[in-house]
Amino acid sequence: MNKITAIQEEPARLLIVDDEPLIRKILIKYLSDKNYIIDTAEDGSLALEKLQHSSFDLVLTDLRMPKMGGRELLKLMSERFPEIPKIVLTGYGTNEDIIIALKNGAYDFLTKPITDFTILDHSIQRAIERKRLNDKNKKYVEQLTQINEIISMLNSGKSTEDVFYTLYIILKRIIPFNRLALTILDYENNITLKLVESDRKILLNTGDTFSITDTSLEIASEKKIALNITDLAEYFLENPLSTTTQLLIDEGMASYLALPLIVNNITRGFLLFASDKKAAFTREHITFLESISGQIALSIQRGELLFEIEQHTKNLEHLVELRSRQIIKTQKTTIFALSKLAEARDMETGDHLDRIRSYSVFLAQLHKYIGNNQEITSRYLQDLYDSSILHDIGKVGIPDIILLKESFLNNAEFEIMKSHTTIGYEALRSATLELGSDSFLNMAMDITRYHHERWDGKGYPEGLIGEAIPFSARIVAITDVYDALTSRRPYKDAYSHEKAIMIMKEESSRFDPQLFNIFMDNNHEFNNIRLRISTEEMTGI
Repeated sequence: MNKITAIQEEPARLLIVDDEPLIRKILIKYLSDKNYIIDTAEDGSLALEKLQHSSFDLVLTDLRMPKMGGRELLKLMSERFPEIPKIVLTGYGTNEDIIIALKNGAYDFLTKPITDFTILDHSIQRAIERKRLNDKNKKYVEQLTQINEIISMLNSGKSTEDVFYTLYIILKRIIPFNRLALTILDYENNITLKLVESDRKILLNTGDTFSITDTSLEIASEKKIALNITDLAEYFLENPLSTTTQLLIDEGMASYLALPLIVNNITRGFLLFASDKKAAFTREHITFLESISGQIALSIQRGELLFEIEQHTKNLEHLVELRSRQIIKTQKTTIFALSKLAEARDMETGDHLDRIRSYSVFLAQLHKYIGNNQEITSRYLQDLYDSSILHDIGKVGIPDIILLKESFLNNAEFEIMKSHTTIGYEALRSATLELGSDSFLNMAMDITRYHHERWDGKGYPEGLIGEAIPFSARIVAITDVYDALTSRRPYKDAYSHEKAIMIMKEESSRFDPQLFNIFMDNNHEFNNIRLRISTEEMTGI
């Protein structure tokens, strides 16, 4: 028997209480065929004994029985087992019996002999559904503290490692596992074991990579459901080529649970639980994990993204040192263009440029992973990092009386200010004619000319609409507005992060909708970048 199972709801357990053997036999035969698990008792006292030692989802009871009748059983059950629904099934019921039964919590009152079993079916199904709903609600209330603790941790912006080890500690209190692992699934369906923690000797180690097609995880990935292997030894007998299963068995594991981590309907990885006991993971464990799996997936993806950005930032100096002659030529072009800015810079320029390129690269990284944009490569990010700071070079041609005016511009002055986009573009274009062009300069010209275009077509200088605006310019359009709002300008004080976000929401029609949604979903991370750069400037870092 294949021991891989998608988690299914367990059959309901019914207790039939009736002193007539024939009635018990008929009900056992009929209800067993309906996939219920059946137990019986001859009277109320025996039923109470079974209720004390086993769990049941429903009790079907007669009223008139020796030793202890149905009335007394219903009364005692309402006191000791109020959560278990009760259906009275009797051939001698009176109106008084019905009233007493309902007062003691009976879910339904049916008469014998049963002439229409569909009525019984319907009553049983409704009673069980109600109990399971109540049980789930109770379970959710009990788990609320743990969920809140986990969600709070996941929203704190921790690294992937911190998230994983905190999950290990918290989930240990809820789920009976000996081993927890995090795997990452790449776009070629290769699985890499990212992190693992176990109270046993680990044989399947961090960094190991294997194809998903060689594992049971392919099922979980395709169907996007939790997958339970209740007996690893039996599974291995049916799949003797599975080296990962053999290693888990050698570690002393007996059962296994795979929880897919899904973002934007794409499986990005798995949390893998293993236990030294067979069939260790229940429906309740799966329900709990599924309720937080989406948040876990997003948190881990964010951790991976922030790690990549951190590594990208750390490697920038090294990358600059290894640039080719083409990049050296680009640097000369940059120096040539930037030399025209010397007289136009003010006190805020340095911080502004640091923030713009940090915001822009971060937003592009988010779009790469959350928007699944594979066209955003490392080279694209490098070009964006370098070119985004040139977006306002055209302001060198704007008179100081307008550029540094401490009040809002009039219409004529604003028309002059708008020309900085074309002035900057022409400066870069003339530089490329002298020194040659490459992807960095092409992007810089796009950003410089079009970063004031609007998605709704109301921008300048050309009034481009939607995707006609270069993608790099759409990125800088968002980050430049955010920075302008949260920074001091000659004509205004800096707005708070919250006020800036409110203003941008009101003017959302000017931005690329997908980029803006990603920006809004992660707006607190942009605020963190702003505060970090401000702190570094103040401390001289």
